Amino acid sequence: MNYTNYSVSLSEETKKFILHMEQHPQLLVYKASAGSGKTFTLAVHYIRQLIEDPYAYRRILAVTFTNKATAEMKERILEQLYGIATADEGSDGYLKEIQKTSTKSVEEIREAAREALRHMIHDYSRFRIETIDSFFQSVMRNLARELELGANLSIELNNTEVLSDAVDAMIEKLDRRSPVLYWLLEYIEERIANDRRWDVSKDIKSFGQNIFDENYIEKGEGLRKKLADPKFIPAYREELKNIREEVLEFMKGFNDQFTGLLEMHGLTPADLKNGSRGIGSYFNKLANGKLSGDIRNATVEKCLESEENWTTKTSSHRDEIRSLAASELIPLLEEAENRRPQNNLLLNSCDLSLRYLNNLRLLAHIDEEVRLQNQAHNRFLLSDTNALLHSLIREGDASFVYEKIGTTIDTVMIDEFQDTSRMQWENFHLLLQESLAQKEGSLIVGDIKQSIYRWRSGDWKILAGLGNDRSFRIKECTLDTNWRSEARIIHFNNEFFTAACQTLNRRYQEEQGMPCTQLEQAYSDVRQRCAKKDEKGFVKVTFLQDSKERPYAEATLQQLAEEVERLTAEGIRLNEMAILVRKNRSIPDIAAYFDEHTPYRIVSDEAFQLNASLAVNMLIAGLRYLSSPDDRIALARLAVAYQQEVLRKDISLNTVLLDDPKNYLPAAFRLQANELRFMPLYELLEKLFVLFDMERIEQQDAYLYAFYDAVTEYMQNNSSELTAFIRFWDEKLNTKTIPSGEIDGIRILSIHKSKGLEYHTVLLPFCDWKMENETNNHLIWCSVAGTGKETDIPPFNRLDIVPVNYSSAMAESVYHDDYLEEKLQLWVDNLNLLYVAFTRACKNLIIFAKAGQKGTVSELLYDSLPLMQEVELPLAQENPEDDAVGEYGELCTAHDKKKAGKSNRLSSPKEGVPVKMESIETHIEFKQSNRSADFIQGDEAEDSRGQYIRQGQLLHQVFAHIEKADDLSPALERLNFEGIFESEKQMKQVEALARRALQHPAAKDWFSGTWELYNECAIVYTDEEGQMQTRRPDRVMRKDGQVVVVDFKFGKKNETYRAQVQEYMDLLTQMGYTHIRGFLWYVFANELEEVTLPA
Repeated sequence: MNYTNYSVSLSEETKKFILHMEQHPQLLVYKASAGSGKTFTLAVHYIRQLIEDPYAYRRILAVTFTNKATAEMKERILEQLYGIATADEGSDGYLKEIQKTSTKSVEEIREAAREALRHMIHDYSRFRIETIDSFFQSVMRNLARELELGANLSIELNNTEVLSDAVDAMIEKLDRRSPVLYWLLEYIEERIANDRRWDVSKDIKSFGQNIFDENYIEKGEGLRKKLADPKFIPAYREELKNIREEVLEFMKGFNDQFTGLLEMHGLTPADLKNGSRGIGSYFNKLANGKLSGDIRNATVEKCLESEENWTTKTSSHRDEIRSLAASELIPLLEEAENRRPQNNLLLNSCDLSLRYLNNLRLLAHIDEEVRLQNQAHNRFLLSDTNALLHSLIREGDASFVYEKIGTTIDTVMIDEFQDTSRMQWENFHLLLQESLAQKEGSLIVGDIKQSIYRWRSGDWKILAGLGNDRSFRIKECTLDTNWRSEARIIHFNNEFFTAACQTLNRRYQEEQGMPCTQLEQAYSDVRQRCAKKDEKGFVKVTFLQDSKERPYAEATLQQLAEEVERLTAEGIRLNEMAILVRKNRSIPDIAAYFDEHTPYRIVSDEAFQLNASLAVNMLIAGLRYLSSPDDRIALARLAVAYQQEVLRKDISLNTVLLDDPKNYLPAAFRLQANELRFMPLYELLEKLFVLFDMERIEQQDAYLYAFYDAVTEYMQNNSSELTAFIRFWDEKLNTKTIPSGEIDGIRILSIHKSKGLEYHTVLLPFCDWKMENETNNHLIWCSVAGTGKETDIPPFNRLDIVPVNYSSAMAESVYHDDYLEEKLQLWVDNLNLLYVAFTRACKNLIIFAKAGQKGTVSELLYDSLPLMQEVELPLAQENPEDDAVGEYGELCTAHDKKKAGKSNRLSSPKEGVPVKMESIETHIEFKQSNRSADFIQGDEAEDSRGQYIRQGQLLHQVFAHIEKADDLSPALERLNFEGIFESEKQMKQVEALARRALQHPAAKDWFSGTWELYNECAIVYTDEEGQMQTRRPDRVMRKDGQVVVVDFKFGKKNETYRAQVQEYMDLLTQMGYTHIRGFLWYVFANELEEVTLPA
């Protein structure tokens, strides 16, 4: 081979590739730190394309991750187009940016903006700024026919609900022959043996969430095939258990040899240096299966160095021990230490692999059950859209998918790119390549430091590694000016996060012997420039002690309340403050403390849930009582709510329960309770609102509107059945939130929910969460198979991916690399949470951490503050047991006045319109025309003339609604409520006729309640021609083996009626009934005619 020519040829190919890439349109990648004007940048890019081509919006796809961000982006673009078109000064910044690249004059730009705005408003559906989920959903709908998904396919968003139903269905299907039953029993026995709860339903549902995990979906194909073999898991588990037993037995042998050698020389471990706490404890630990690295302590090191360290100078066995140590014990200890690490690795690997094996067998069955449930309900999980598109694209159907997505798209803009999952990115990769093949203008915006959604499969490493993607010509830009915060807040964050990275990097280097370059790269752009020149802003950090006299949690709440009091005294308004928390479970404690100890109102998302509304809870209590009239507790709660909230009376639940609760309800409700049960749901709720006079309960309108909207939506796919709606309320609807608007109170929310928001003053209590292993069941999918590394060994490489619980034991196992990767991810996750929290503050940042708390963000904060170079935040602490407090700058009480355009109507503040919820009842007497009475017409419909026939029809309805004579009054009331009677007089006439008819001796027996009744039940049969036919007798009764069939007649006698009853009797005979008697009951004449079957 001519190597020279080969190298020249390769060089030319490389040159061609480089030339091609230089000519290829660039993909813009903006790294946008907090407050750096990301939305401004995206809007400018979008508007710039509209100025060049007013129809460009039809070919641009802009994608972000939340509905809120989508709405904000749409509003911003429309506002600024309007502002540019109308020469509003609030849009001058956008105009200047556009002028930098446009060749058009200012007037031409304004005209283009006007034209684009007009087109977009009249063609709004093609103005495509949407969430990533809605985009993939639209793609799936376009592919529905090709994928045979069904025309009326429903997209399901709630994976948890679907999974729960699937697990319940799977358990219900179990029988004695089902292998799943035996796996479950095995799993239950294992849990009981480990002193854990036998009820595994919740555990299985939690583990079942893994079927939606991208790692399982993407890499688990081989695993799923192996799980299909019922023999694989038992054999695999047996193999792991055998290895485990061999390791323990082998290492126990060292202890047996150690004690044996001592006994041969008449010695015991107590004769050695330090007695039972000396080297003997090392061998004892080996015997007990403790093989981790920390058992190699200073005693072991000294005993390995010299035989002198095995005995004391004063020991009577000194010489004998020294001789034995030199000849036997030190070699034994060396051999044990040589074998311990590898055996520890095997032991840990076995333990980690065994933990979820029982669950793993169930996973495939849960997956299958979810698919069956989806198929039965003709639904598709939103989480599956990514996986399906991913598999289509990987199988080579990329061009087909792209065509379905829409070949009209030539520009793609992706916001919040750090939250993109690997599967989503691979699906978008194709779209970006196609769009860049047509023109320049596609862009990506993201910030690794704000990646806090890894639990939703967000992967910041995609953004970090984008520069290495050779399929794109990347142009990276960094937005490095912070327009949000005051200078001192920015300086503090610049210095602290630089120092925090140094602290974590030092720890990593000490543990692994190499720098943590990925962390350094992720935070390489952390330092921002200040837009504001004045040195304003305030940071305060408090490290609170934990003591019996003053527990940490109590101290935090107390200090938080005192800080709020100080801030309000300085003139900072309550609605300018935000309390950010790591976990939602902290919110009720803080809210309860403020409610009890302070005059300040705490406003959380929970306060805007429907179940926080007094009026809505009263409506639900009313429904509960109407659906279960015997439920005294529901009735009493309804009564108490009415007395306290509407009548403003101080009456307790006990008082009401000791009396008759009905005495405390509105009289109209008590009278109409039976009628209300038969009303349609929406009308019933409106009626309850009126009967309980709920308009007297203040500040309920927003909740009620949202509730009524939700009921309307529910009714589109469900019936008015009360118990089903109450179940829907309990499971789902009660936590629905309403828009909060401007409320005078301190906002409290989680750090995750605060992302994208900003506050004048941020308070961060309980800044003490763990840097690692925040939960005890932190599961990660590991893989050693096919890696080619030294850990790629049997039997651990027999499974493509393995679920492993994250713990330090992983560091000394075949899953070492996965452990290091997860450790890094957790560090970045938790550092990012701090970054998001600290950068929400505009003026003041106040932090409460825990003193002396190892392995937490508190420790990271404490260790990093002294490393800050340009910011001094010394901690003041008089005594070691006191709280340590550090401050930087002075409290900032200034309020920014936001500039609003004078003429931009789209950006002017929205003014609330006062709306009052009222329910207006119009009393209309129901008039029933013959035409509208079709549903009550009987056999004589063709002769229905006059009052006589009408009464017959009404009597027919009455008898169809009653089982026994006592049911007559309620049945009449119900029919009257439904508008069957034209007047009160007509109802009285029908009642008199019915009571007279029921006096007949035979009728008295039939309506006594002793017969088993089939009222107007249909008999379905096939006639001689094979056609399905239906017959409906008026009343069929059964008692003591006898069957009676009765047909009500309200006219003159007619021979054809006998044939009709005979047909009923014949059909009942064919159904297997004997002793059948048939009757015609001429009601007006009150005569009975018995009908017999022909001989």
